[in-house]
Amino acid sequence: MSNKSSTGQHLEVSSQFVVYERIGHDLMGYYGRGPCKIDSCCLCYVVRGKFNATINLRDYEIVANDFVVLLPGGFLQVNEVSDDALISMEGYSSELLKKINFWKIISPIMQYVIKCPVFTLNEQIGGFYRESFSIMSKAATFGDEFMSSSIALSALVVAVDMLAGAIKHDMVKGIMLKNSSRDQTIVGDFMQLVLDNYRHEHKISFYAQKASLTLSHFCNVISKTTGMTAQQIIMNFIIMDAKSQLKDSDAQVKEIAKSLGFKTPTTFNRYFKTYTGITPQEYRNTIENK
Repeated sequence: MSNKSSTGQHLEVSSQFVVYERIGHDLMGYYGRGPCKIDSCCLCYVVRGKFNATINLRDYEIVANDFVVLLPGGFLQVNEVSDDALISMEGYSSELLKKINFWKIISPIMQYVIKCPVFTLNEQIGGFYRESFSIMSKAATFGDEFMSSSIALSALVVAVDMLAGAIKHDMVKGIMLKNSSRDQTIVGDFMQLVLDNYRHEHKISFYAQKASLTLSHFCNVISKTTGMTAQQIIMNFIIMDAKSQLKDSDAQVKEIAKSLGFKTPTTFNRYFKTYTGITPQEYRNTIENK
């Protein structure tokens, strides 16, 4: 469930989509060796026990019936784990996240996750995740050929939409509010602004101005709190949207460029290639030839 690189320990799942129904004390303790860079998206439900973890530089006491959302680009360190600790987890690999419009899927809960990635569920919602993870764990025994990208995508959408609904209907305790801070409020507002404006506002200065902060202070807050730069966050939304359109629509590249706020297809091509290594048309050809 993890790998190491020259930049340190990473949390990356072994397949494009994995489900672990019983992660215990020993495996969780492995992530106490030092800060771990999160490359995947991991959704964790705490079945029993408790543990203390540092997520994106903030400490959390996590107990039974809590739900934890770990987004790619962040950091995790498990500090203490009770002997009886047991969690279930769904993991979505960085490879899979490149194929789907991940940031759009996660957007209904993004501002809450940025403020606090730990959600205390009521018994009803907790039971849903317990059963859901159990079902997906059984499905995973059929192997990677059965666990297609579409099944993984469906599982992610269901998990996100259920949590979004629980938040909306006050079925989640306000741990994210108890642990709020000025920096996290700035980040939450920034994420919402990006969701609303990334298609026509690409410059960080626009978002800093909306936050009534100097550009340097704004960038420092975003980087310190999220583990990503403001430009990386904006870029993620733009590139994921572009990939979704290139994959799932017949729109011409110039039309996609216009929809994402680029004045010319050439500018869009250059931007896309800078962050992906290939042009939009090359990406579309790759998808079509699979």
